[in-house]
Amino acid sequence: MDQQPSWLCPTPEHRERFLDMQERVATARLVTMATAVVAIVGCLGQAGWELPVFGSVMIAIVVLGGMHIERRHKPELWVFLTTVLNIQIWVTFAAIAIGGPRTAFPCALAAPVLMVGTRFSRRGIAIGAPISFVLVLICTVAVDPGYVGRHPESVIVPLGLVVVTAAYLLPVVASDVDHRVDSTKDELTGLLNRRALRLRLDEIVEQVGENHAPVSAIVLDIDYFKLVNDEHGHAAGDDVLREIARTLRLRLRTFELLYRIGGDEFLLLLPGATATDAFRLAESLHDAVSGARPHGLDVTCSCGVATARTAGEVIPLIRDADEALYRAKRVGRDRVEMHERTTAAIV
Repeated sequence: MDQQPSWLCPTPEHRERFLDMQERVATARLVTMATAVVAIVGCLGQAGWELPVFGSVMIAIVVLGGMHIERRHKPELWVFLTTVLNIQIWVTFAAIAIGGPRTAFPCALAAPVLMVGTRFSRRGIAIGAPISFVLVLICTVAVDPGYVGRHPESVIVPLGLVVVTAAYLLPVVASDVDHRVDSTKDELTGLLNRRALRLRLDEIVEQVGENHAPVSAIVLDIDYFKLVNDEHGHAAGDDVLREIARTLRLRLRTFELLYRIGGDEFLLLLPGATATDAFRLAESLHDAVSGARPHGLDVTCSCGVATARTAGEVIPLIRDADEALYRAKRVGRDRVEMHERTTAAIV
């Protein structure tokens, strides 16, 4: 799936964090839904039929919106709309329906701020917190300004909860993002590293098991890279690696994630890509490297391609792509080879 960047997830690292946290907050989502059900039942005597009907629709949207999220185009926007904004609107509706500032419901608008903080970067908080802030004013001051004038705490407390929640979350989220980037990014090339790969493989195994879509891998290795270091020095070798990494990224879509898994070895994981799609992309990357001339040197590469069609084939996928890469090197280098099992499956 071609997942383009969005304002909420502007980089691959932000998208990875969002998908990871979406899994981690599964229990919190259940608690949220259970709390919403209790709130609906508790309000039956204070509001008409509209509140439970609207609440039931809200819960259904949240549940359906969280299903198969990895398949959706820009999943973070989908979650923001179906979960965060949806809950904000329902809480506001509920508060207005049962008395506005006379109820404790406006305080619940701090909860969506927690939701955006756990899933998104500071940008999520920057948009989620102001929405909750405005909605608090709508369901208090706009509903009954006279009551708010006599009881200013009815607006000060929920507004304070929103502001304080956002203020504490901002540095926590910033620290989490920074530590994730530091621990999963290769310092030399800026690509993702083996730790990031391990985290991603767990997600892909689950995705393949759920949607039965293929996943392909391309392993790329620079030919005779040791000679570059021996003849031109390690500084030149580092320049070659950086320029090759930049060349490869320019040929990839934004969220096709590229990893540096060895000294001069790179890996590309392609969820949803067939063997044919992966082979064509590998040929494109091979040609791009051949024409790049990093550090003014003529450099070529060899590529191995493999495809998994079941969850059980995902873990051996990289080994299969490696085997195809080694075959490419044995038969002359500067070429793309497909793993035998993958080739047999498409013939």
